Amino acid sequence: LPSALLTLWLNAWSTAPSTSTSNWSTASSTSTSNAIDWQGIKVAVLSALQESDPDQKLKGSDVMEMKRTITDGVVGCMLQEGRTTLDDDDRSFIQRRARNLVGAFCQPQKRRMALFDRVVCNIGGWAAGTIQSVDEDDPEDPTGQSKLPYVVKIDQPIGRLVSVPHDANTHCRPEVCFGQKAGSLYFTLMCMPKLRRQRGQTRGKALRFAVGDRVACAVEDETGDFTQWAAGTVLTLHVSIESEAAAFDTGLDLAGDAGCVPYRVTLDSGCTVLVHRDDHLLVRDLNLQAAGPRQAADGTRCLRRLEKRQRAADGAWEDVDHYTRRVRPANAPADDDDDDDDD
Repeated sequence: LPSALLTLWLNAWSTAPSTSTSNWSTASSTSTSNAIDWQGIKVAVLSALQESDPDQKLKGSDVMEMKRTITDGVVGCMLQEGRTTLDDDDRSFIQRRARNLVGAFCQPQKRRMALFDRVVCNIGGWAAGTIQSVDEDDPEDPTGQSKLPYVVKIDQPIGRLVSVPHDANTHCRPEVCFGQKAGSLYFTLMCMPKLRRQRGQTRGKALRFAVGDRVACAVEDETGDFTQWAAGTVLTLHVSIESEAAAFDTGLDLAGDAGCVPYRVTLDSGCTVLVHRDDHLLVRDLNLQAAGPRQAADGTRCLRRLEKRQRAADGAWEDVDHYTRRVRPANAPADDDDDDDDD
């Protein structure tokens, strides 16, 4: 197998600790384990990986992990049956497992969030922003194989682009109405519109909802990775969180109106959340937005401001504006209507 990729694979194999050897040695007789044709397994696995990766997309770390996985499977079967050399079934397993692993690796990774979604990023501290690019080429990878999950424009006054290296909550999470988990007030503080606070434009702005209104709030789902609309009732308007925020060393001036958020909402689940911005992406009229998935693992997305939908009661079509809460009759959509997101 003369190729640069084979050299990479052989190096990866020789430098990586063989978890298969040590694990199976303790689980089976030492004599059988020592007699196994490890060289034959190595060649068979490397050949299968090379055939499954003709474009040489795998890195050394990927090879090591796949090697361990395939070897564990085939050696376990050999030891169970008391064999020391590969048979046709073993080779078939190796080929099939290599194809599956390489195929899963080479498929485009499905991201949790999409272009223009609102997120909170870890940039040393947490800061809110808007996704400007998804799966951007990593400029620090000369091979061109690595992707940056997101590039985010952080809100003013920071106002700069940042790269998100991993699609995980440790680096980037959806912006929602926080309050369901301990310490979530910190995220509310980091998401409050800072320029508006500086200009004292909090309490004087008319709000879309009143105390007692039934609303749907954007909150984290049970996994914490995705979001949902949760039903609740507006408890308080123009909520001052200055005293609550004293537990956090944020350096923010939250005196007076600067420390106010539009709403405190009690969810039907019993939790209380803060709505830090009076926006359709965070809070909606429950009569127009039912509780349910907002961003889900299956690709469900329910974030549009403008929605054309059909009423279940009479089948009539209507246009809904989730910000203004206006609803008006609409024509049935044409077959070729554009279905792009309009968040």
